[in-house]
Amino acid sequence: MNRVQNTGINHPKPLYTEEQSRLKKAELDRYMDKKMAEWKATVPFASHLTEPELHQAYYRRTLIEHVWRIRLSRVSQSKAIYKIAQVAPRAARDYAQYQAEEMLHDKLYISDAEAAGITEEEILATEPYLSTRLLEGFFYYTLEHESALAPVVSNYLVEYTQVKLQPAIVDNLQERLGKENVKGQAAHLHVDTTEDHSQEMWDILRQLIFTEEDFQQVFKYIDDVQEILAMFFREIYEDTVAKRPEPAAV
Repeated sequence: MNRVQNTGINHPKPLYTEEQSRLKKAELDRYMDKKMAEWKATVPFASHLTEPELHQAYYRRTLIEHVWRIRLSRVSQSKAIYKIAQVAPRAARDYAQYQAEEMLHDKLYISDAEAAGITEEEILATEPYLSTRLLEGFFYYTLEHESALAPVVSNYLVEYTQVKLQPAIVDNLQERLGKENVKGQAAHLHVDTTEDHSQEMWDILRQLIFTEEDFQQVFKYIDDVQEILAMFFREIYEDTVAKRPEPAAV
C-alpha cells in the first residue's frame, strides 16, 4: 500500500461546469454588493477617501497598514500555495502566479507613503493593528484546521471590491494630492483592473469547490473576512480621528 497522500495527484475536477460557474459567480457578486452596502452604512469613515476633504492622519495610517498587510501576507499566502498544491495542483500554479504579481506591491504603497512624508523608519516602527494581525492569523487557522478556501476567498473579495470602489478613491486622491503623489495606488489599481484579478480569483476559487458545501463555505468566509476588515476601519477611525481629531486638510 502506497502511504503517500496529499499530493493532488488526481487533479480533482471542479464541481461546476463553465456555465454553472458563471451563474455561481454572479450569485457571489450579488452577495458582495449587498455586503458593500451594509459596510457603507455601518462602518465609520468607510467612504472617507472619496470625500472632498482628506484627514491626513487617517490617510497616512492607511498607507502604513497597507504596507504591513502586504508584507505579512507574503508568508500566509505562501502557506496557502503549499496547502492548495496538496489538493489541486493547477489551482496552486495559478495562485502562485497571482501571488508573484502581488508579493512586492508593498513598494507601490511605500512610494506613496514617502510622498506623504512617511519614512521607512516610521513604517518599521509602527506596529500593525490588531485587525491586521487577526486577519493573518485567520488565514493560518483556516489553512491548518479547515481548508485552503479562506485566503482565496479573501483575495476574491478584495479584488472584487477594489474594482468597484478603488477608481473613485484614486481619482479623489489624485485631485487632492496630485497625481505624482498617488502613483503607487494608481499603478496597483491599473494591474488589478487590466489583468482582471477579480475574474482570476474566481477561476482559482472554482478549482477548489468540489461540493455544494464548499460553495456555501465561500459565503461564510466572505462574512468572516469582511468582519475582520471592518474591525480595521473601526480601529483606524478610533486611532486617527476619534482620539486625535485634527482639522481635515484639503
